[in-house]
Amino acid sequence: MTPDDKILISFLEEKAEQCLANDMITCSKFLDMHQRSVASGIRLPFGVRRMFYGGFDDAERTVALWLPEYVQAENESELNEFFRLSPDDCPVSILGIKKDKFSKQLTHRDYLGALMGLGISRDMTGDITVGGEGCHIAVIKSMAEYIAENLTSAGRGTLSIKILAPFEAADIKKNEGIPDSFTVSSPRLDSVVKNAFGISRDAACAAIKGGLVFLNDIECGKPDKKIAEGDKITLRHRGRIIISALPGKSKKGRDIVNIIRFTVK
Repeated sequence: MTPDDKILISFLEEKAEQCLANDMITCSKFLDMHQRSVASGIRLPFGVRRMFYGGFDDAERTVALWLPEYVQAENESELNEFFRLSPDDCPVSILGIKKDKFSKQLTHRDYLGALMGLGISRDMTGDITVGGEGCHIAVIKSMAEYIAENLTSAGRGTLSIKILAPFEAADIKKNEGIPDSFTVSSPRLDSVVKNAFGISRDAACAAIKGGLVFLNDIECGKPDKKIAEGDKITLRHRGRIIISALPGKSKKGRDIVNIIRFTVK
């Protein structure tokens, strides 16, 4: 555990205690996947529940929310419904951003660079979902108006921004994913990472042991971990896959792995 992890744990434990003491929703800033793994391991006070929420379906960058007993939500869909009825309780806003029609398509880097140019730290923003006409960005609600008023350009494009509630963006998808298939000698995490992301077995093992691979959003440091249907595997900075099926053996006796591939934009 790093010194930064220890600082984060102390901060998160304080947020959980605030939730219990004040009987109110508390939240962290946006966490990357490693920080989310750290947060997942923290014990919770009795009567407090924790959920991770990014405003988008299957968000990679999320805030940690501590929920008191009166919030009857067990999953993201139910949490979105709660926020629809109680919008003031939601700590996340979605910025719907459109670029002018004359400039070329902007990239994730263009939008992120423009935010950094305003002095917005990365932990104030979540996922950035880029489309042909603009993007959607999850942000901490307290920063939404400032960003909407001051983020007027990115790259060489002029921007217009509308602040959305998270439930208005619940159906926004990063992309639909691309089906793919390969075979492995054994359905181990290192074999699947090797084949799914086109790297060597040594590189796959190094990535796993180096904390760059996440199994179902939790950092997994075990190369020999067996994978199962429905598992989500993320290789940081390279993309993610979902195991859609393990249909059996090939003619050569190898395990067939069917996946849905999602690449980093």
